[in-house]
Amino acid sequence: MFSLVVLNGSSPGTTVRLDPKQPTVTIGRLSSRELQLDDHRASRLHARVWYHADRWHLEDCGSLNGTYVNSQPIQQCVLEPGDLIRVAERLILFVQDSQEPGDVPQPAVSKSTTLLDRLPGGGQDAMVEQHLSASVSRVVRDSAVLCRLANQLHERTDTKSLLRVAIDAMVDGIAADHVSIWLVGIDGRLRRVAGKGDLAPHGDEPAGAARDDSKTLARLAVERNKPFLIDQEPARADETLADVGPSLGHALGVPIPGATSCRGAIECRRAPGHDPFSLSDLDFTIVVAHQAGLALENLEHRERLERANQELRRRLEGQARLVGSSRAMQEVLDQIARVGPTASTVLILGESGVGKELVAQAIHELSRHREGPYVAVNCAAFGESLLESELFGHEQGAFTGADRQRIGQFERAHRGTIFLDEIGEMSPACQAKVLRVLEGHPFQRVGGEQSVHVDVRLVAATHRDLRELIQQGRFREDLYYRLRVIDLHVPPLRQRGDDVLELASRFLDEFRRQTGRGPVRLSQESADALRRHDWPGNVRELKNAIERAVVLGRGDEIEPADLGLPPSRAPEAPPPRLSSLRDAQRRHVEFVLRQVGGNKTKACQILGIGRGTLYNWLEE
Repeated sequence: MFSLVVLNGSSPGTTVRLDPKQPTVTIGRLSSRELQLDDHRASRLHARVWYHADRWHLEDCGSLNGTYVNSQPIQQCVLEPGDLIRVAERLILFVQDSQEPGDVPQPAVSKSTTLLDRLPGGGQDAMVEQHLSASVSRVVRDSAVLCRLANQLHERTDTKSLLRVAIDAMVDGIAADHVSIWLVGIDGRLRRVAGKGDLAPHGDEPAGAARDDSKTLARLAVERNKPFLIDQEPARADETLADVGPSLGHALGVPIPGATSCRGAIECRRAPGHDPFSLSDLDFTIVVAHQAGLALENLEHRERLERANQELRRRLEGQARLVGSSRAMQEVLDQIARVGPTASTVLILGESGVGKELVAQAIHELSRHREGPYVAVNCAAFGESLLESELFGHEQGAFTGADRQRIGQFERAHRGTIFLDEIGEMSPACQAKVLRVLEGHPFQRVGGEQSVHVDVRLVAATHRDLRELIQQGRFREDLYYRLRVIDLHVPPLRQRGDDVLELASRFLDEFRRQTGRGPVRLSQESADALRRHDWPGNVRELKNAIERAVVLGRGDEIEPADLGLPPSRAPEAPPPRLSSLRDAQRRHVEFVLRQVGGNKTKACQILGIGRGTLYNWLEE
């Protein structure tokens, strides 16, 4: 008799006995199938097993995710005892029972594990108690280890601990003296990533020799992508391994399947003189390899999702600091999104206080250098000699006070981004050195001779007109064009419309959290005052005004006086334009008539003229 035994899922150990008198058994997700699977990736009718010519056959019924036997995709095949069938993520073992129906159980059999079978009857699944043979008892006994393995695998959050769990299951399940797990690296080479137990060397053989042979066995399992067993009956032995078998004692190797290719191999050995591995040991190892492969796929998928989530969070955080829904600011955000992932040098232009450093940080967070450091240097804060030392470092004794070697900011920013703010204030000597770095040349520290190579992305910013500085001879024209690969203009706050209110609300929430008190909103008068103000200091001035209002405000609303803004000046009347006496006379007559509502008598009295004169003027 033959059986199908489910090894994982919500009902491990579920068994369907195969009866030649009922030659077809269907496998799928529907409850009407003889072997129903609790996996949403399984098709409603996934596969079927049928009896023909004294053999049991397996056929895929056009399933979406395919049917696999011993890690190989199949359309139709003949089943052999010990074959492992994979349907979606469910593992099903095809086993042979040594006891036929009707046989009287022997005492040894009566001690075997009791298993509950699922058999169709009356349209419902009936659970009947069956005494299985020793091989089925082994499967049932191992199922507890495998269930524990499945639970522990999916709780692990890193590869090393995951593989240690798999090795512990191997030691418990097949009592191997030595277990090694090998994975294929990104370079295609096998690397031993986990192991347990070591065999004593033979004679004068060094202790590391057994491990070197182990790599040979793992490589064979990966290259052939099929399991093998040494010191086993000829029907299952691999003849090409005869040359390595005797030197290893008893060994087995099983490939670890992956989504598209073999991920690695599990290799187990027993010392010479111990019992050889059995087919049941091989079947158990195959199941562990499949479980470990699935867990590795899930772990890597989760890590990819976490990296994507972190990347998205970085992008959102980088752009969240740049508040503004005006058209001018949206164009800036769009440029950042397009420029950030590239390696191009960026020159940020804009007035002081518009947020040029926030733009530089957002560009860094989107670049390939985002895992590296972000270093910001304000070139206007250093004198000519100190700036060169700040950027490129110096050697001990390079100048008075240089008592030790100092690493410059370019070296600190290696494999990251360096932001040079106010680059228009840089001295000509520093400009020449920065130009060489941008062109890919090494540099030397001040007072040193050793060449230093760095891989940095440079983002520069200035509020000065660099073209005007070039005409004055204060800025190098070649450096200007090398910096101006991409120039990005940040608009002043007065050109951003209602962005001033969005920024004010953001700063108000920020300072309220810091102080734990203060107004909760802007009054309408304050909002109008914010709109009217020109903001010569841009966002920096606005931030200071809101901080002042939070500290000094007494009510729930920020009033205009709390902001400390200078009073808005009334618009100046345009100077009178020069005109002729006749035009001035006509405009004055029209003004008087409007004031008296068109009453000509009153108009004549005010103008001091007669009605005839007024009519003559009106006719003209």
